[in-house]
Amino acid sequence: MSLPPYLLGPNPWATMMAQQHLAAAHAQAQVAAAQAHAHALQQQMPPPHPKNDVMTEDKLQEKAQKWHQLQSKRYADKRKLGFVEAQKEDMPPEHIRKIIRDHGDMSSRKYRHDKRVYLGALKYMPHAVMKLLENMPMPWEQIRDVKVLYHITGAITFVNEIPWVIEPVYIAQWGTMWIMMRREKRDRRHFKRMRFPPFDDEEPPLDYADNVLDVEPLEAIQIELDAEEDSAIAKWFYDHKPLVGTKYVNGPTYRRWNLTLPMMATLYRLANQLLTDLVDDNYFYLFDTKSFFTAKALNMAIPGGPKFEPLIKDMNPADEDWNEFNDINKIIIRQPIRTEYRIAFPYLYNNMPHFVHLSWYHTPNVVYIKTEDPDLPAFYFDPLINPISHRHAVKSLEPLPEDDEEYILPETVQPFLQETPLYTDNTANGIALLWAPRPFNMRSGRCRRAIDVPLVKSWYMEHCPPGQPVKVRVSYQKLLKYYVLNALKHRPPKPQKKRYLFRSFKSTKFFQTTTLDWVEAGLQVCRQGYNMLNLLIHRKNLNYLHLDYNFNLKPVKTLTTKERKKSRFGNAFHLCREILRLTKLIIDSHVQYRLNNVDAFQLADGLQYIFAHVGQLTGMYRYKYKLMRQIRMCKDLKHLIYYRFNTGPVGKGPGCGFWAPGWRVWLFFMRGITPLLERWLGNLLSRQSKVDTPKGSPKRSPSSVSSLTLTWSCVPLLCHDIVDMMPEGIKQNKARTILQHLSEAWRCWKANIPWKVPGLPIPIENMILRYVKMKADWWTNTAHYNRERIRRGATVDKTVCKKNLGRLTRLYLKAEQERQHNYLKDGPYISPEEAVAIYTTTVHWLESRRFAPIPFPPLSYKHDTKLLILALERLKEAYSVKSRLNQSQREELGLIEQAYDNPHEALSRIKRHLLTQRAFKEVGIEFMDLYSHLIPVYDVGTVGEDY
Repeated sequence: MSLPPYLLGPNPWATMMAQQHLAAAHAQAQVAAAQAHAHALQQQMPPPHPKNDVMTEDKLQEKAQKWHQLQSKRYADKRKLGFVEAQKEDMPPEHIRKIIRDHGDMSSRKYRHDKRVYLGALKYMPHAVMKLLENMPMPWEQIRDVKVLYHITGAITFVNEIPWVIEPVYIAQWGTMWIMMRREKRDRRHFKRMRFPPFDDEEPPLDYADNVLDVEPLEAIQIELDAEEDSAIAKWFYDHKPLVGTKYVNGPTYRRWNLTLPMMATLYRLANQLLTDLVDDNYFYLFDTKSFFTAKALNMAIPGGPKFEPLIKDMNPADEDWNEFNDINKIIIRQPIRTEYRIAFPYLYNNMPHFVHLSWYHTPNVVYIKTEDPDLPAFYFDPLINPISHRHAVKSLEPLPEDDEEYILPETVQPFLQETPLYTDNTANGIALLWAPRPFNMRSGRCRRAIDVPLVKSWYMEHCPPGQPVKVRVSYQKLLKYYVLNALKHRPPKPQKKRYLFRSFKSTKFFQTTTLDWVEAGLQVCRQGYNMLNLLIHRKNLNYLHLDYNFNLKPVKTLTTKERKKSRFGNAFHLCREILRLTKLIIDSHVQYRLNNVDAFQLADGLQYIFAHVGQLTGMYRYKYKLMRQIRMCKDLKHLIYYRFNTGPVGKGPGCGFWAPGWRVWLFFMRGITPLLERWLGNLLSRQSKVDTPKGSPKRSPSSVSSLTLTWSCVPLLCHDIVDMMPEGIKQNKARTILQHLSEAWRCWKANIPWKVPGLPIPIENMILRYVKMKADWWTNTAHYNRERIRRGATVDKTVCKKNLGRLTRLYLKAEQERQHNYLKDGPYISPEEAVAIYTTTVHWLESRRFAPIPFPPLSYKHDTKLLILALERLKEAYSVKSRLNQSQREELGLIEQAYDNPHEALSRIKRHLLTQRAFKEVGIEFMDLYSHLIPVYDVGTVGEDY
């Protein structure tokens, strides 16, 4: 039942309704008082008391006050009706520094309880690496401070920031980097590349506070801005978050920007090196997205465009209903049709135009010409535009009539906007921005993540420049191919519920926040990853494997086959190790810069080399081969950038530090692999926790562990019964002996051996038998339950299938032995009369079929030896290809050879045994598991086969 609005809390509606109630009650009380007074005058009696149901003003006021108090109490306590972010004060950086330094390599016994936390944090290490690389300092930054979220044991450190950027500012910043790097490479005589790996394998990660904190880094890469021309942006251009706290950005959340025209014009000029000069869309005729889609659908390649596998692979020309020979409406074209025609007019020139797109044929001509000279007027007639010639003007044959008078405007008429100047200082910039590529043709927009801003995409969307080597042309085509495939697969994003991992971590008591230098956060992540992998190695007691500080896993000796098998970790572990190796290379490069061993240009060149040569510097592709796509894409981007960078006075060799395109590729890879790797590492850790046994205890298989479950659940009950049964004077340590008897009785039950201990008290024996019966029922039920799951086709572990087959074999043998025992005990289950009737019927049936008995071969039969040789050859065939034999096989082969040497003696022995022997060798039985049913396979012994 819902309450009326006037009962929900103190509000204007409730106040108005209370006043109305008060007025009504007051009027009602006055009427009642007047009636009572009149009645008292008539009866000459004292006025009656007012009834209880009449609301006086005082009572109504008191009731309203009580109701108000009740409602205020009702809403006094705050309840969690949604997510409330717990406000935590930032800790000082020294806190996490001390934690990391104290924990060291986790070898101290003081932190042995934190090992489980460190191992559990391995699942989130890929996420920590991704956030770390995402917030990497740019070449124009010396130091970048980032917000971090860390576990209170120092197990893992997350960079808790999103690198929002204003897109035109970001592109302009990288445009200036391009200019400065080319200038530096041109002027520096010998550019020396960094050494990789920057630190030796056995050199532990440097301590930030001792080595890096107090060192002033070298200058970052920054272009010298002109005080007049670049005045609109000079003050904030190279800030970490430009314009934050000004009116041009929405606030500290950094989501929207709105720049002035002088700012945009200056940014556009600085970014000019990375932007295209093309403004006419007709350049992209048959080289746009729809043309590429059509070419892919028709299995054709535009000259200079990408090539694809056939979209429709099972197309058979013989299955066509109509073709150019039997279609009466077909125009037969005898010459080959050009690819461009087929793509431009797919429905006209193709037989099966499936999944084709129609592109624009032509757009209006653009007569805007970009000016290089800033001193030219805004409206300038460029010489590139040919004037219309008057030489071929056609003169009119008929002269104009002379009676038309010329019309002259009066002197007082003035044109509109005469006082307005034709152009101002911003006019030329405004026209240039009008024709500029996105995002420079916008005054406002939304901030984007730095990795989402493509810097060189427009380069390969154009035709490859002429005269380039084959590898560069192929790289252009490959990059176009990736673009077309992504555009084809793109779908509008579905609305999804956002889940914030870091918010949920931050709301717990186990995580704290602080602000650290990015290099310090990276060093912590590397140290944490090293500790995690090392703990996992030692968890498996692999003391013969050594993980060095550059994340190479090396054996310390020549491993045996058993050790090699034991030291297999799986792709999740090794892929995480190689990702940490890549991270360590990047962090160490920054550390070398911060230690003044390399300058900012060498750092940028080293980072570009790392991202372009991941396949050489790490072995990630061994454990996830699909990332060969990323390796290939980085190689293509390298060709694309190098052949633009190394032109003119800039020669070949190291020195190109334009690393943003390759960085984007690997960050997108990390974004895709992180959820997969989290799941794989979670499975790895769950498997590892299952075999968490002390070093001294014997290793048990999972099946024996599961079979012990019921035993240990029965032990307290059994001990309780034993204590109740014991007399007062007997020691209490007899329980262990009785438990040993229980274990022996259970093994005897499984082996189908009678269990009897002489001298054991009858009550204890009965109690043990009762518990064995209980466990046997559970054991049998579990076997049949698992067999039903296997038969049904459910997902069952391989070891469970094998153990289930063994259990069913034991149960079958127990049932068979019990059947034989019952037969011997209870005798034949047919009477002599029934047996005589069966025999008589059999004899009559055989006689009616004219049955002739086969006599037993005589002791001297002429074909005896030949039959024996044939039988021996069949037996010997099985050993013709075997190189290694076990004991029973060697014994059988010896008997066969002996029979070959003495056939007559072997024959007589076989016949004698067939006639006289009554005690035979045992026969083995093994079931063949077909999952739906079992087939018994009998293994006859060596001597038995010879017979």
